[in-house]
Order: sequence, then C-alpha cells, then structure tokens
Amino acid sequence: MRLKHVLLVGFCFMCFSSLAQETPVNPNPNSAHPIYEADIQYRAQIWRRMDLNEKINQPFFAENNQISKFLIDGVKSGNLTAYVDDSLKTKLTVEQFVDRLKIKGKLENGGLSAEEIAAGFGVDGMPATSDPVNGGEDDGWGTKKKDASKAEKPVVDDFDKGPIVAGVDYYIPKQLSIIEIKEDAIIDRKRSRLYFDIQALTLKIPASSSDAGLEEVVASFRFKDVYKYFKDNPNCIWFNSTNEMQHRNMADAFDLRFFSARIIKKGNAANKDIFDQFGDGKDALKKSQKLEQQLQDKEAEMWEN
Repeated sequence: MRLKHVLLVGFCFMCFSSLAQETPVNPNPNSAHPIYEADIQYRAQIWRRMDLNEKINQPFFAENNQISKFLIDGVKSGNLTAYVDDSLKTKLTVEQFVDRLKIKGKLENGGLSAEEIAAGFGVDGMPATSDPVNGGEDDGWGTKKKDASKAEKPVVDDFDKGPIVAGVDYYIPKQLSIIEIKEDAIIDRKRSRLYFDIQALTLKIPASSSDAGLEEVVASFRFKDVYKYFKDNPNCIWFNSTNEMQHRNMADAFDLRFFSARIIKKGNAANKDIFDQFGDGKDALKKSQKLEQQLQDKEAEMWEN
C-alpha cells in the first residue's frame, strides 16, 4: 500500500514538473536552419541586394548555370512555389509567374494596344482605311496606297536583315541579375554567436533592363524550398573558375556565405529602406556598412559579457 502512495506521488510530481517547463516555440517555417525562439536573445530583420554581375557573385551567374535560370526552371517544373512578394503569403500560379517574365515593351501585334488596333492602325503603326473607289488604301497622309499585288515589287537586299521574332518576348535568365535577400540577423544565446537566417529570395528585373527604368519584382521564394531544391539538383552549382574540381552546390554556397550583398534595409516602423533615407550615394553606402558593423559588434558584446 505504501509503495502505491510513493508511485502516485512520483507520478504527480512528474506531471507538474512537465507542465512547469517552458514549451519551446516552433522555429521559423521559412528557414532552412531554424533556431528556436527560446534560444534567440536578439533579432533584426534585414534586406540585402545581391548584384549577380559583381565579380564576387559571378559564380552564381555562370553561363547556363545562372541562379535565375534554376529558379525559373524550378517554378515551371512544379518543384518551387513562387510568391507575389517576400511576405510569402500570396502564391503565384505558373501562368502568373510566366506572365511576369514578359517584356512589357514588346507586346503582340507589333506593340499596338487593343485601342490602337480598333482605331485602324496596322502593324506598321499607320492607320489603314480601305478605299474601294480608287482601288487602294488611305495611308493616313491624304495619299492612296496602291494595291501591292499589282505594283512591281523592288528587289530588296536582306543580307543584313535580322530574324523576325513573332509573339511575345520574355526576359532571359541572363537579364535577371538582381537577387534580394530577406534574412534575420540572430544572436543565439546558447552558442553566443551571430547567425544570418535567410527567409526569402526575391528575383528582380534590374532597372537597366526594365521598361519603367525601375527594378521590378518577378517573384519571391521561400528559402527553405530553394535550399532543398538546390540540394536535390547536383547541376545547381556555384561555379569555381579558380579550380573546377571545387565547384559547390548553390545551397552550400549560401551556407558558406560566398556571396556579396550589401544591406539595403533594416526593419523599422516607417518601413523605409536606406535609399529612402539617405539617397543612392555615399551616405547610403556608409549607412549600410555601419549597420553591418553594428551587427558584428553585438556578437562581440556577447563574448565580453
């Protein structure tokens, strides 16, 4: 009987102790290497701009091995999910994603809008009005076009004439040279270390290739999905031109931080990036470098304390 009481008390003690323990909060679902909330002493959300044309980033942008190509192929094959932006809340269908790759300045029907076509403009951009009385067409300048079938056609030297591309043009991977990285800068209290925990990658059209003259978002991707996609595809390589025996998978290249990407925004109440606050000049560059140094200082403070 006494043994039963001892066992009952022991069981109750175990139940109460388990309830008293803090239940760890689930880690970030977008992270490839999540850190539990209970282990985080400091966190700051930052955004970085990665220019793939920079020399240090060119291994991510090798010919036929561009990271932009792999991301596009991943969406088209159904292995990657594209999102509207880096909040990763609204998904894009494959059709919507492909539509975002259209070069807006080069549309069907010779670049004419539906209104221009309805107004009678032809492919050459000139209005063409039939004139059955005179057997020709008004070219818009008060003169009549002759029937092309009856007129003598001159011989044209088309040696230098380029190929005619029909339909809609799309951006090719080589033109998509901007990757925006959204990540958390985290001080892990257990390991007393600063970690950069990537949350999302955003593929962008550079201003030099955009019709609007501004950087445009193609789509964002959850980094956890991208990381697994790279790991599962050995062809997704970070190209080592110094020693081709030492190519790396792109997932490993992100782990090892082989890229260069300056900070363009740190989380703030006004949601303004550095360019909004300091312009696109030396002051913005100095602020970016200062933020980088402040993060490193926080890690050093952990070791001092």
